[in-house]
Amino acid sequence: MKYEAPNSKCSLCGSQFTRQGMTRHVKSCLKKNLEKKRAKGKPKGFLLLNVADAFNPDYFLYLLVDEKTTLGELDGFLRDIWLECCGHMSAFSFERYVDEMDMRKKVGDAFRLGDNLIYQYDFGSTTELNIRNVGCYGGPMDEKIQIAARNTEPIIPCDQCSAKPAVQICTECIWDEAGWLCEDCAQTHECGEDMFLPVVNSPRTGVCAYAG
Repeated sequence: MKYEAPNSKCSLCGSQFTRQGMTRHVKSCLKKNLEKKRAKGKPKGFLLLNVADAFNPDYFLYLLVDEKTTLGELDGFLRDIWLECCGHMSAFSFERYVDEMDMRKKVGDAFRLGDNLIYQYDFGSTTELNIRNVGCYGGPMDEKIQIAARNTEPIIPCDQCSAKPAVQICTECIWDEAGWLCEDCAQTHECGEDMFLPVVNSPRTGVCAYAG
């Protein structure tokens, strides 16, 4: 079998699209949803943020974020859904290895339309995300941060048999760009189960102690 990135589902309508088609769809779907809800609730300004792993964009989120949300609150959301393992430090910046942005800064002030920020979690075994403002809107929101779409988990073939999808990662072998194991091959893998982490739908899968 081969690596596969299945179509992902829009949380607003349930339709499925490829990663490449999701931005256009979410914008269109969001506009229709706002028209339906225009008279309901107090309107708020919010941003549509595309969050993606810097090195494998098949891991992505589309988030609706109230413009008054702080970067610290966005940091907490990303930790909860994708990253948190051992309480590592994190930071937002405009470029890699430049001054960090104040976590008290409002999202609406940090992102102009089209802006891209770099987010890094853990400065040892770093997970790096690109966060881009792809739209500014106004309308009712139920939460300060809502998921508009999230990637379906990629199907990663087992490195030993190449016939079944991996469900475990050997944290020793991963340093040699191997170690993705299906259920059967994991039972006989020489490094032993103490070295395993589960395969999860996150760009931090297989890193540090992250288990989803």
